[in-house]
Amino acid sequence: MTASTRQATMAMSRLKPSGRIGDNMKKILDLVALFVIIVSSCFYFFIQQPKNIFDEIYQETEKTYRSNNILRNIDGFEIRPDWPSDGEYSKYYPFGTYNKNNTPEDYFEIEIGFNFATKTQLSSISFEKRIGPNVRVRLWNKYTRKDRVLKKFVKIGLKKADTETYIEDEAQVKSYLEQYGITAKDLDSYYDEIVNQKVLKDWCTIYDSKYSPTNYGEVKVETQWENWWRGSVDILENILWIEEEIPPRMS
Repeated sequence: MTASTRQATMAMSRLKPSGRIGDNMKKILDLVALFVIIVSSCFYFFIQQPKNIFDEIYQETEKTYRSNNILRNIDGFEIRPDWPSDGEYSKYYPFGTYNKNNTPEDYFEIEIGFNFATKTQLSSISFEKRIGPNVRVRLWNKYTRKDRVLKKFVKIGLKKADTETYIEDEAQVKSYLEQYGITAKDLDSYYDEIVNQKVLKDWCTIYDSKYSPTNYGEVKVETQWENWWRGSVDILENILWIEEEIPPRMS
């Protein structure tokens, strides 16, 4: 073996370990990349899972409203016949209402609606209840999926002939409610009867929900009328406390 041959052989032997190290490093990098992909997929899957009952309704309706809307499975819930629509204004705003036979007495226009066009991802449930001749209270919630916040609102509807006007000013709304003897507890009761005991119960009959009308899941609830009469309640509680603490004077 010549000197040049020996030198070449020695050089090749020195390269072989480096080649093995390179192969091992490539395998390690491949495993790391695979691990990152798996973790990322699991994280994406986790964040996409519904965190509350309103998430479920939003996500499942968004998946199906262009084909066979899941809400059609609710007994007595009607979606207008022209859905799915390709109109620019209406194709991202599906809604439906309960028919009269499936609407409790003195309630009207129980509606579930969505806005799939906005980044905040909105859905709502609304209804009306008669509280006097030609006077209705309208309650509705608005769920913002992006923030997982559910806001509950109230306004007054006045019906005259074939027209209906709505009052949203809080002072006027409170005035009408007080006029008809409607309290915050009454509003809570109306809301519970329709949203919880009707709509959400119906949802749980057509979908294997992880949540329930008594367990919404992870959602922040804000109620417009929550503290409207708080001051009056505080005054009444103080009066009762004083009456209990101070005995009546003897004449």
